[in-house]
Amino acid sequence: MPIIQQENGRKSVKGLPPRWGKRAYEELSTERARGIMGEMTERYKRLAVLLDAVTNAPIPLDCTDAQLCIAAERYAAECASAGTRKEADTLVGDRVLRVETPEITDPKALRARMAWMVANRGLEAPKIADDVQFIRRCVDPGWWRVNLRRVHGRTFEHAAIRLGFVHVRAGAYASNETVQRRQAQNTRNARALNAINMVNEDGHEFTLAELAARGVGNKAIRRGELMLRMAGCEAIANQLGHVGVFVTLTAPSKYHAVLAKSGTANPNYNGATPREAQAALMDVWACVRAKNHRDGISPCGFRIAEPHHDGCPHWHLLLFVPAAQVTRLQRNLRVYALAEDREEAGAAKNRIKIVRIEADKGTAAGYIAKYVAKNIDDEHVGEHVDVDGNVIERDLVGDQIIKPSQRVEAWASCWGIRQFQAVGQPPVTVWRELRRVAEEQVAAAPEHVRAAWAACQRVTTTDAETGEVIVQHAADFADYIRAQGGVNQGRAYRVGLAVRTELREGRYGLAERPAPVGIYCKAMPDAVYASTRHQWQRSGGAAAIGRTWSSVNNCTVPPVETAPFWEVDTPWPVEIPPHDDSEYFAAFDFAYFDTDEYKTHMENHGNNGT
Repeated sequence: MPIIQQENGRKSVKGLPPRWGKRAYEELSTERARGIMGEMTERYKRLAVLLDAVTNAPIPLDCTDAQLCIAAERYAAECASAGTRKEADTLVGDRVLRVETPEITDPKALRARMAWMVANRGLEAPKIADDVQFIRRCVDPGWWRVNLRRVHGRTFEHAAIRLGFVHVRAGAYASNETVQRRQAQNTRNARALNAINMVNEDGHEFTLAELAARGVGNKAIRRGELMLRMAGCEAIANQLGHVGVFVTLTAPSKYHAVLAKSGTANPNYNGATPREAQAALMDVWACVRAKNHRDGISPCGFRIAEPHHDGCPHWHLLLFVPAAQVTRLQRNLRVYALAEDREEAGAAKNRIKIVRIEADKGTAAGYIAKYVAKNIDDEHVGEHVDVDGNVIERDLVGDQIIKPSQRVEAWASCWGIRQFQAVGQPPVTVWRELRRVAEEQVAAAPEHVRAAWAACQRVTTTDAETGEVIVQHAADFADYIRAQGGVNQGRAYRVGLAVRTELREGRYGLAERPAPVGIYCKAMPDAVYASTRHQWQRSGGAAAIGRTWSSVNNCTVPPVETAPFWEVDTPWPVEIPPHDDSEYFAAFDFAYFDTDEYKTHMENHGNNGT
């Protein structure tokens, strides 16, 4: 049964965040009052069972980010001492004996021990073959911090969905707490990126924030690139005489926690997480793809995953196929979309919706533009309307105004769901790499390589008087598709990404990592057209590395025999760098100071200094 606690005269359910705990206690009290002669109602019993389930999580739901950081330090220290020799008093019969646990020196045995310790804390052990790097991860507080945050975040959000805190009337797409946590994380990341300056070999210096703003991490650039790719795909479809269909694919009702119209709990909900619902949709699409392949149907287009108001994902697909194959494609989609729970009420009407794109009503890219924008930055959207017809307004969370797209981004980040996926198109990584290649590099390249390079370039000039940016040559994804040999070529695309495997020193030791170096023509694999890449280092760090005088002993010191085996090969001694507390501030959740819990604490204890 749920444990009731009282603090400052306020009763709540123990183990839940303050807002949740207060509401859960009120609902329990209301249902208990409805019982006759102390008898518990069925709804009371169901709610009690649900509260027991969500409060029995491996990591407490009311755990703050600061507490997660402390737990990460403690768990890493426990793993670090797992292989050391220990002595402890053990009761054997009626006598207390001193029992000595021998030191674990076998890497396989130590790995197994640490894997058990990680699993016992509710996490998945690192998936890496090298024993030493596995152990180094387990003794690193940073590794624990990242994984604890992810597991706690998903457990927390799943509990919010089950308890009814995620829906259009409470907090669409994601709970308010998860949105606040994501906003705090973005703020920490932005602060860290702005605080670090990088300089390249040419002496050009930028902050990491300025460098990040030049890539697809910039929402405006990401949205523009997606729209460019969609327009290019549609141009190729029009050239081939293909027809566009727009598909909305939804999971069965048992994956939805809250009913869309009434906002009440769905009695058929099976307790699935959004990741499990996403996996179900992926299984449906895998079956459709296999059937399409057998029928000789090869669509191209895009898939967009976005949440229902209660966090359950659904898909929008924009697909182009020959006109003669449209009917067969629609049949395949319907058959597999309705394969699960076909007989439930409303399945035929709501599970899948297919609309043929009509040219006189606008372009296919324009039709899907609103779905792209409302999942990235809400630009040019107007009203943000979800798939159920609910208008999602901006709302106030804490002291911040949150846009619907920020809720979508928090949802996708929490559950690790990929929002955009191309279907049947050449790889965008080659497109991006071609933009790094200088013109002189491809001067003697085959014609299709030069055509692909030209398609990726955007040439602009700036008017000296007005400052207006004039586009002289716009990038064209359709030309890039033509240069690559068309759509649905699989591994037969003409231009590939040139990758060199390098042995790099990482946080946990040496590891082989692929490093892009340019592009190559698949007809002539030995011909690599190098891309322009700069060598970046942290500004101000080079001088400290190259100093000839220091206050420490620079002589080589043999490794200590009693050190753990994974530390024997660590370079030692290491010059102590200047104190830097940026990682602490980047990891600390300053949003805690805006929570009701902190404000209540200051009201009660702020005056006496406790």
